[in-house]
Amino acid sequence: MVEITMETGVKGDDIGPEVVMHWYSPEVKCGGVVIVDTTALGLAVGGTRMLPDITTEEIFWLARTMTYKFCALGRPRGGAKGGIWADPRVQGSQREAIMRAYGRAIKPLVQAEMFSAGADMGTVHADMVWVREEAGQGPPPSLWLEGKEGDPLDYHFTGYGVVVAAQAACDFRGMDISGASVAVEGFGKVGSGTARYLAQAGARVVAISTIRGAIYNDGGLDVNKLLELRRGFGDDLVFKYEDAKLIDKGDLFFLPVDILVPGSRPWVINESNVDKVKAKVVSSGANIPFTDEAEERLFRRGVTVVPDFIANSGGTTASQAGRFGLNMDQAFEAIRKIMRTNTLEILEAAAKEKTNPTKIAKQRAIEMVQKASAGQVPSFEEYEKGFRELVDIS
Repeated sequence: MVEITMETGVKGDDIGPEVVMHWYSPEVKCGGVVIVDTTALGLAVGGTRMLPDITTEEIFWLARTMTYKFCALGRPRGGAKGGIWADPRVQGSQREAIMRAYGRAIKPLVQAEMFSAGADMGTVHADMVWVREEAGQGPPPSLWLEGKEGDPLDYHFTGYGVVVAAQAACDFRGMDISGASVAVEGFGKVGSGTARYLAQAGARVVAISTIRGAIYNDGGLDVNKLLELRRGFGDDLVFKYEDAKLIDKGDLFFLPVDILVPGSRPWVINESNVDKVKAKVVSSGANIPFTDEAEERLFRRGVTVVPDFIANSGGTTASQAGRFGLNMDQAFEAIRKIMRTNTLEILEAAAKEKTNPTKIAKQRAIEMVQKASAGQVPSFEEYEKGFRELVDIS
C-alpha cells in the first residue's frame, strides 16, 4: 500500500513540497520516499538516490535543489527526488526486484503526471528501464544507455559539466585551469567523469576519495590508472593505487589545491570546518555540499563558488538533449555551451551586485516559480526552441 503523508520534519513553504510519499514493499523488504517539490512549472522530475542512510530531510532538499536547477536552466519543470533505503551494491535479480517495487510505488504519481524518475547516487539509468516499465512509462532516452571510453554515459555527462563550470569559473578569475591542482570528492559516476575531463583539460588531479578512503599525491594522480582500477576494484581502488598516500576522507576538503570538487553528500562543508578550505574555485558534483552560512563565508573570502545546481546540471542538460532526439556529440556540445553561458552569467551578476552567486540564482528560481503559480509559465515548445538555438541545432 502506498501512503502519502506530510512528515513534521519537512517544513513546507511558498514553493512546496506538494507531496511527501513513503512506500514499503513486503515482497523485497525495502522502502523509500518520494518528494515532489512543485508542479507549478509542470511535471516534477528528479533522480533516485539509493543508500541505506538517506533521510527524508535530505531527499526534500535535493528535490528543492532540482527545482532550482530547472529554473536556472530555464526549463519548465518542477523538482522532485526519490530515495530508496537499500545497499547500492546489490545486483542481479534482487536489484531488479527493488527497482520494480519502486516503479510500482511511484505509478500513481506518474499516472497523475506529477513525477518522472531518473538516476542519481546509487542508481544508474539502466535501472530506470525496470522502474519506468513498472510505472507505466516509456524507457529512458536511448542516449543514456550508450557508452563511451569503456563506461556508460552516466560516468560522463555530469562530470563533464562540472569541468565546464570549473573552466568558466577559472576564466572568470583569470586563472588557467591547465596545471591547476584539483581535489575530487568521490570517484563514482560523477567524480570519475570529473577527473577524466579535468585531466583532458590539463588540470592536475591530486586527490580523490571513495567511501573506503582517500588518496593524495601533490604531483598528480594518473587518472587513466584510477579509472582502470575503479572498474576492477570499485571503491577499494584507493588501496590498489600505489603512487599516493592514504589520507582521511574528510581531509580532502582542506588540501592546498586550486579547485575543489565536492561530490557526495549534503552539508559536508559547514560552519565547523569551512575556514579550513584553501581552494580558490569550487565546482560541485554534489548537491548542497555547503550550509548557507559556509557558502557565504567562502564568498566573503573571495572564493569563487559556482552554485551547485548549475555546476552539476550536465546530466540534466544531457537528458533534455536526449528527449529532443540529439546524439551524444550534440549532448556534449549542449552541456558545453549552456553550462558555460550560465556559469559566467551568474558569476558576473554576483560580482556586479556584490552578492553570493547562489543567493542570486535561488532568488531567480523562486521568482520563476511564483510567476508560474500566477499562470506565467513558459511553454515547453518555447524552451525547446531556445535550447536548440543556444546550441545551434536546428
